[in-house]
Amino acid sequence: MSQWLRCLALVLSAGTAVPVLAAPRCPAGDAHALAAGAERALARAEWPLAARQFTCATRHAGDVALAERATRTAYDSLQIASAVADARRWLELVPDSEVARRYLATGLLRLYDDDAAAEQFAALLNTSYQDRARGYMTLLEILAEERNETGAARVMERLAALDPGLAEAQYAMSVLWQRAEDGKRSLAAARRAIELRPAWRMAELAEVRALSLVGSREEAIGKSAVLAAGGDLFSRINHAWLLLGNGRRAEATAVFEELRRSGTAASDALEGLGAIALDEHRFDDAARLFNELSRDPQNMDTVLWNLGRIAEQGGDKLLAVRHYQRISSGSHAVAAQTRTFRLLRELGAPELAEVQMDEFLATVPASTQDVIASVGSLLAEEGEGDQAIALLDRALTLMPDDDMRLARGFLMERLDRLPEAVADMRAVVAHRPNDPVTLNALGYTLVDRSIAIDEGQRLIVRALEAKPDSFAIQDSMGWALVRLGKLDEGRTWLERAWDNSRDPEVAAHLGETLWLQDRGDEARRVWEEALAENPESTPLKRAIERHPR
Repeated sequence: MSQWLRCLALVLSAGTAVPVLAAPRCPAGDAHALAAGAERALARAEWPLAARQFTCATRHAGDVALAERATRTAYDSLQIASAVADARRWLELVPDSEVARRYLATGLLRLYDDDAAAEQFAALLNTSYQDRARGYMTLLEILAEERNETGAARVMERLAALDPGLAEAQYAMSVLWQRAEDGKRSLAAARRAIELRPAWRMAELAEVRALSLVGSREEAIGKSAVLAAGGDLFSRINHAWLLLGNGRRAEATAVFEELRRSGTAASDALEGLGAIALDEHRFDDAARLFNELSRDPQNMDTVLWNLGRIAEQGGDKLLAVRHYQRISSGSHAVAAQTRTFRLLRELGAPELAEVQMDEFLATVPASTQDVIASVGSLLAEEGEGDQAIALLDRALTLMPDDDMRLARGFLMERLDRLPEAVADMRAVVAHRPNDPVTLNALGYTLVDRSIAIDEGQRLIVRALEAKPDSFAIQDSMGWALVRLGKLDEGRTWLERAWDNSRDPEVAAHLGETLWLQDRGDEARRVWEEALAENPESTPLKRAIERHPR
């Protein structure tokens, strides 16, 4: 792995946001010289250095073009702290710049400074959008791209309070709370939007999605069916995918076939029918459908991803690699490259796997974080824990980043290096005290490993307050209560999480709880049901092994 680690010096400098806004130490020199140095650094793919030099150059000159260049470079290189500093300088020079304020607002959100971000988004809404309804829809598009999903929803909630009678504001809030997995808040906002603007199809669809999120699946399907019957194309497509997501394949197939025959949504229909065929292991049918979908070049990433899955499930690893290697962008890119890395190693070509990953990371810096974490996880699974930790250690040396530190914490926990795992997680919580994902990660670790159960439960409570409908946090809460001896309360939370997710780890916890309550037959039924759907689940297998018949 030495070659792989050496290559990180280039690619990991793409990093993501550092947790604090520390001012860089600026070298001596005029703005022109610093800017020229920044351009040279960019040419060498030394993104952090380029961002620092551009930031320093803006301090030496009141140059709008330079401030804009610095902001865009830092942002595109994922050097968010620098981007925020540069955007502030840009706004000082051009106070009414919509673009500069947008960079500042989104940068603050990526730094998890939700309150400051909300102030900037409010200023953006008030100064840049005379049409308030359109303004909310535009801001929805921006906020829906952010990883800080809970923060984005909170920002929109504050904005919507400025226009309590505007349906678009409520709709935007509903969509963002859905992304944050808060079904109750999403549902309330969707229904308020419908009250303000009756029969608005987008709000009605948001209500359907929110109902699914809170577990009211039959009501969601019923309302969706009514919308689909109205003939609206988008509603029909949405209904088909909703049916499929709830395991009603025959009904979904009928809707997709109808759409295919009508020719009005051929791509959606082919993708849906292909997904069903793949789920049913009808590989020839799936391949035929996805190849038909490839007639539209816009669908190629989806086609290649699914053809790779077909080949992999059919045992042709080399063909799967060939398909995955052709995906360099889009929503499947990171997963495809991670799969390529694993398959090449399984095919006995680890050096080729490393070269493939190097090339991908060097050309797509924004993917660095996800891929490094995924590769680290794969190495740990393959018994190469030391190499996995070395990978993340090097990443953090080159670019300190909270998400990367959290990934290292997860790996440390898997490798039973508990003091180091907890230290990493605590460091991230200190920077992100309101991030439910991080709070839950630390809380669950403290509970599950019996390190500090009371403290862990308190952290999980905080996480649950932020994301009450998250099955993962519900599971953590249930398990914490069980470990505290509160079996009935714990089982209630675990049953809720199991109903909301059908997740195998939740099933393992629920079964363990039932076993402790002398309800062994019920525990077995839960485990066996979950194992039938997840035959490779390690937590389930361990639970069953601990309690033989």
